[in-house]
Amino acid sequence: MADHLPGMLPEHLRHWPGLWIRRGDEIVPADQEDVDTARNYPSWADKGPLVRGRRLTIMAAHCSHGVGKAVRVIHVFEITEPGSAVYVMGPKPVLGEYVDDQPATAPAAADDSALRPLAYDGRTLASPAVDYNFDITSYVFAEPGTHRIVWKVDDLASNVLTIEVGHGNAPFNAVPGVSSEGGKS
Repeated sequence: MADHLPGMLPEHLRHWPGLWIRRGDEIVPADQEDVDTARNYPSWADKGPLVRGRRLTIMAAHCSHGVGKAVRVIHVFEITEPGSAVYVMGPKPVLGEYVDDQPATAPAAADDSALRPLAYDGRTLASPAVDYNFDITSYVFAEPGTHRIVWKVDDLASNVLTIEVGHGNAPFNAVPGVSSEGGKS
């Protein structure tokens, strides 16, 4: 459910900072489909739960895919209460993502350092603010089935993306990757 009334979008959700990916050693604007998906965040109905004014949300343009087709996952971190710094430069690595209850990326530390990097020389915004600049993960499923993706950092857990691939139940056959040519796959 949306957190605001139509026409009453909070100021921090009105600003679009852009979405960036790594392509080799360069940081470039993301593909238009990913941008369009991320820009839907303010009205996204299935945001992650708010915990102490913070939330993680994952989004995909499509939740129904054919076998062997990439599912691209956009990651959003929002702080709704004032008093915190939001580290908006990126893309930053996604830590703590799970597919079908199995780790799909490196684990996140037991704190929220995956959301506020220790080694960071970039722009910050005062909260309330939204950070869209995390790597876009990509998963390819080799078998039909229903798959669940969730992002967990500290005491936060995102919404659950349910991805339908064909028919039946398939084991975890996803291959994590970053949305860049020449990047991790």
